[in-house]
Amino acid sequence: MHLKELRYFTISKVQGWYEKNIQDTREPAIKLIDPIFHHHKIKTYAIDLRNAELPLEKRALAALYIGLLAYTGGISAAELVSQYIKDMIDILIMPDTSGKVRIAVLKGLCGVCYLSYTNQNEAKENHLTEILISYLDEDEDSPEADSDLITVKFWVCYLMTVVCCNNTPCIKLFHEVGGQMLEKKLDSLSNMDWFGWPQNYAKLMFMLMGYSNVQADK
Repeated sequence: MHLKELRYFTISKVQGWYEKNIQDTREPAIKLIDPIFHHHKIKTYAIDLRNAELPLEKRALAALYIGLLAYTGGISAAELVSQYIKDMIDILIMPDTSGKVRIAVLKGLCGVCYLSYTNQNEAKENHLTEILISYLDEDEDSPEADSDLITVKFWVCYLMTVVCCNNTPCIKLFHEVGGQMLEKKLDSLSNMDWFGWPQNYAKLMFMLMGYSNVQADK
């Protein structure tokens, strides 16, 4: 076989092998729901968030990812996710939700509401204030309490600081709904070990609410 024929034979064999083993296994191009890729990801996770047939853990994880995308995606992403806030909060009020599900949704709401006055108010309109206070009022010493309840309450405190940041009406609403119970719960949580957190957010929320510093330092 001449050198030219050998080269042609080799190229043909390689091309045939490629078409058989590689070309057909390539992944199809992604069909975007939205031309802005960040928005595409938000809408994709929103499908899982709203799918009542999925396990609650997967829906909660979708809520977490939506929050992260809202946090990193700028103003337009924050505006987009406002329509999913009610869906996220609806998971929080479902009966017998696990601590891990609650934590994932709370984290997602932190990202959704961070520095977004519109989303903070949307969360308030969907009764987030009452839900967070009811979480704080749960007895972590009860035998039936979820093992992650303290961590849930830590995330509640952080979310409270997020929705109250530069939002006086939210602070007033927490005062009205929480009363003395909220003051006592924040005081108790502020004295717990917040190791690994950048701040003790119960103590920070205690100060945002204007409670006595004497009590906070007990």
